[in-house]
Amino acid sequence: MAVLSDVRRHPMAETLAAEGARVVSVQAVRAVAQPIEETLQQATMSCLTSPLDQLVVTAAVEFNYWMAAVRSWRLDVPLLARFAHARLLASNPLCADALRALGFTNISSAVGDTTEGLVLHLRHRLPPGQTIALQVSTPAMQELAHTLSEVGHKVVSVPTYQVLPSNSPDVMRRVVKQVVGRQLDAVVLTSAEATRSLLWHARTCDQFDELHQALSGDVVAVCLGPLTAAPLRELDIEPQLAGAPYVEHLTNAVAGVLRQRTQLIAADPHTVEVRGEAVVVDGRLITMQQGPMALLRVLARHPDRVLSPAEVRRLLPFWAHTDDHAVEVAVSRLRRSLAGVNLVQTVMKRGYRLVDHRSAAYDDSDPRPAEADPR
Repeated sequence: MAVLSDVRRHPMAETLAAEGARVVSVQAVRAVAQPIEETLQQATMSCLTSPLDQLVVTAAVEFNYWMAAVRSWRLDVPLLARFAHARLLASNPLCADALRALGFTNISSAVGDTTEGLVLHLRHRLPPGQTIALQVSTPAMQELAHTLSEVGHKVVSVPTYQVLPSNSPDVMRRVVKQVVGRQLDAVVLTSAEATRSLLWHARTCDQFDELHQALSGDVVAVCLGPLTAAPLRELDIEPQLAGAPYVEHLTNAVAGVLRQRTQLIAADPHTVEVRGEAVVVDGRLITMQQGPMALLRVLARHPDRVLSPAEVRRLLPFWAHTDDHAVEVAVSRLRRSLAGVNLVQTVMKRGYRLVDHRSAAYDDSDPRPAEADPR
């Protein structure tokens, strides 16, 4: 799977890798601590329009940038007055120090010193109708702000960052090709910006239609929340959502999706599981090339049909401009990889299918043996 976020190595990548998954963590966008002044000023004015009940500070450096900008606009006095009547919450000790530097002393924090912990507390412990100013220091935090709005709070999101394109467009294009080639079981998206980055790079390498087709069926998109999913839903692609916008929930959602999407093939006396880049035969992991793996997935999705080479190529866009020989080569390589497991059957002049192991000893072109006379 691929995890697309605003950091080079997303925390959930380590968790999934420890469980045996092959994970590519990609910085799809960059979030830098240089807020857009116009957006920041608009959020500041929103904080001044009504009394604040809660202020959540999530990143000390960016918060100090905000305060410096407020002083330059000569709005520091009224804004600090709003802060003085709010409950002050700090995500970590550095954030608490930033508030103390402004003269505040009554500061609360969450167990574990995380923004997710603070938002979880506000979501479940506060009565609806609170006005909450939430410093949003990463794109993913927009989903946290959304969860507070969902339970009836007025949330003022204060973005103290701006999003820049990825420094590795070649890596993003490679992810697009992996999705199109069905080399991934899932693409994990952690923000709306990461989702839009994936779609944009698909357009730049002229594979948008192929990406759309893959995400509509073979490769599942798992999103942190509804904001992350919105660009896909606009394209009539329905992704899977985490139960809540936290790393643990996203990890659980990915694990659950992958368990559901593992294709099991009845190959008695063998057990065969089709996964992203490999097949597990009787507990033995067999890694395959892209062509044979893609062919096996197509046959597994249509276990009761004979697929002609032309149908196989139609179902696999990256083979659209090849001839039947490419399919024949993939069949040959697949059989070699699955040595000892009779799984793929050639039906003369028609194509290929998975062997029906209830009658695997017979070919369609052979007459069936007469049944024994019960007398």
